[in-house]
Amino acid sequence: MIIKSLHLENIRSYAGMDEPINFPKGVVLFAGDIGSGKSTILYAIEFALFGLGSLSGDFLLRNGEKRGSVTLKFEVNGTEYVVHRALERRGRSVQQRECYLEGPEGREYLSPSEMKERILQILGFNEPANPRAKSVIFRYAIFTPQEEMKQIILESAESRLQTLRKALRIEDYKTAVQNSALLTAKIQGHIEYLKGATSDLEEKRKELDEIRKRIVELGEKLKPLDAKKRELEGKIGDIEKRLRELREEKERLRGIEARLPVLRERLGDFESNLSTLVEELQKLKGELDDEIKPRIKELESLARPTDKTLEELDRELEDTREKLKRAQTMHGKLEERIENVESLLKSGVCPVCERPVDPAEFGKKGAHLKDEIRKLSEEIGKLQEKEDELEKLIEKTKEYEQSRKELEELKKRMEEKEKLRGEKEQARKELEGKINELKEEIRDAENELKPLEGIRQELERLEAENEKLQKELDDLRTTINEISAEIKVQRQSEENLSKEIERKEKQLEEIKELSEYRTWLEEFFTPTVESIERHVMARINLRFNELFRKWFSILIEDPELQVRVDEDFTPIIERGGYEQRYDTLSGGERTSVALAYRLALNTVVQEIATAAGAGLLILDEPTDGFSREQLFKVRDVLNELNCEQVILVSHERELEGFADHIIRVTKEGGASRVVAVR
Repeated sequence: MIIKSLHLENIRSYAGMDEPINFPKGVVLFAGDIGSGKSTILYAIEFALFGLGSLSGDFLLRNGEKRGSVTLKFEVNGTEYVVHRALERRGRSVQQRECYLEGPEGREYLSPSEMKERILQILGFNEPANPRAKSVIFRYAIFTPQEEMKQIILESAESRLQTLRKALRIEDYKTAVQNSALLTAKIQGHIEYLKGATSDLEEKRKELDEIRKRIVELGEKLKPLDAKKRELEGKIGDIEKRLRELREEKERLRGIEARLPVLRERLGDFESNLSTLVEELQKLKGELDDEIKPRIKELESLARPTDKTLEELDRELEDTREKLKRAQTMHGKLEERIENVESLLKSGVCPVCERPVDPAEFGKKGAHLKDEIRKLSEEIGKLQEKEDELEKLIEKTKEYEQSRKELEELKKRMEEKEKLRGEKEQARKELEGKINELKEEIRDAENELKPLEGIRQELERLEAENEKLQKELDDLRTTINEISAEIKVQRQSEENLSKEIERKEKQLEEIKELSEYRTWLEEFFTPTVESIERHVMARINLRFNELFRKWFSILIEDPELQVRVDEDFTPIIERGGYEQRYDTLSGGERTSVALAYRLALNTVVQEIATAAGAGLLILDEPTDGFSREQLFKVRDVLNELNCEQVILVSHERELEGFADHIIRVTKEGGASRVVAVR
């Protein structure tokens, strides 16, 4: 892994950066006074990668600020990644908020725990993604604060070994041994439980034999009862079959019996209808023979009074009356003229011209007028006679026309009556046929009903016999059911007991199998794992010892002062062949021991636990207490490390001479700032 850049906003003494801190390859020295903010950069890198871990948000978030963030760009195996984590103050607590990871597939927003899991995958660190724990591999393979490195030297041997096991990813051996002991104890406990559970197996087997004998006895007792039951069921079946036949016949006859009153009632209705029909036929015959036919004959004998139509007679009568009216008018006028002539003859003088009247002349006129009146009176008499004749003829013609209409109506009525008589005659014949059929049906029904009483008696006898057999069958079934129920109970007991015995037999097999497992764990697995761990630890110890001596010999050129580690990785310091306690060393010697131990551990962890972290080493104040001569020994260490990127944090100016890049960290007014010097 190579660090590319780091951007801080409101992280401890860093208020905000206009530009991120760039990390070139080679030896990068963050130089500055104590308290200037150098170590904050290292904590920010660790926070960006793995989250807060055991730290609190208050430790990183700048005092008085609501939000802060860290953005780190790094490279793994040629692929660049950008990781961003934010902090937010809410009330009295500071919590992680926005997290995202940018890689070849773009930006991905993750929760803090998801982010740590992804980073561990990218770096290839094979360790649990516990969000509340630091990355053990990162702390010992890449970056360990110097005071923590000294602390591991001063720990107890068991605590130090446990820490090294975690860093070197070999704690699984001890865990396996512990788990093996726990498993062996559980197996033994389960074996004891199984022994107790199978202690009554022989008693259960004897109990099962007794149950099976009882089932056989009950089965033998059940056989004759089943045969008797089948016999009774056969008899009852035959009786019930006969009963069904008789009941069906009885129901059929009862249906006929119920139909007889209906048939008789219908016969009465038909006979009543026939009587009514005969009366109606006689009435029709009398009406035709006594009324309609004689009247038709009478009307057919009438002759037409004239060949003229009523319209012609009416016109002739009107003409006669017109002529009569004119003749009567003329008659009146002639009488008036005769009166005038007689008046003139009587007075002798004309009233108009007052001339004397000639009696002879006016006598002739009077005679002529009287002759005309006589002729006109004869004509009027003839016209009156003709008028009377025409009126009588018209009346007779009307009577004749009326008789023709009556004749037509009578003929039509006679035709209808004849038709009705024919229909009624047909109906009479049909009704007589139905009456005969009904009488025959009634006779047949009465004949069919004769065996009904015998069927009733046989039904009563068979029902009584069936009831007796049914009671006997019910009693038998009760006995069979009781025996069957007992057999069922015994079979259930047999099944349950068989299952229990089978389970106990399996438990015996399980005891045997578990005993083999326990023997294998105790005699083979645990000793083998312990042996493997010893060999692995011995190999690591040998490599660690080699590296520890190498780095210490570079830092301290004193042949009298030698270092090594024992089997528990405890540093052993010898001066002149005598062991010397760590706390009796000078400050520079203690730092040299811690740094040599640190570098040895870093190399071993990277060789064993990870490959993705190789190429990066972070040293925080590694030269605390070093003399000037020792400071220059660091150059030899860095050259010997041959690391692609080394990040140094130190206030020692002597280190600037052999750093490839120098970044100055200063602090003014409580705010840190960085400046790249070279």
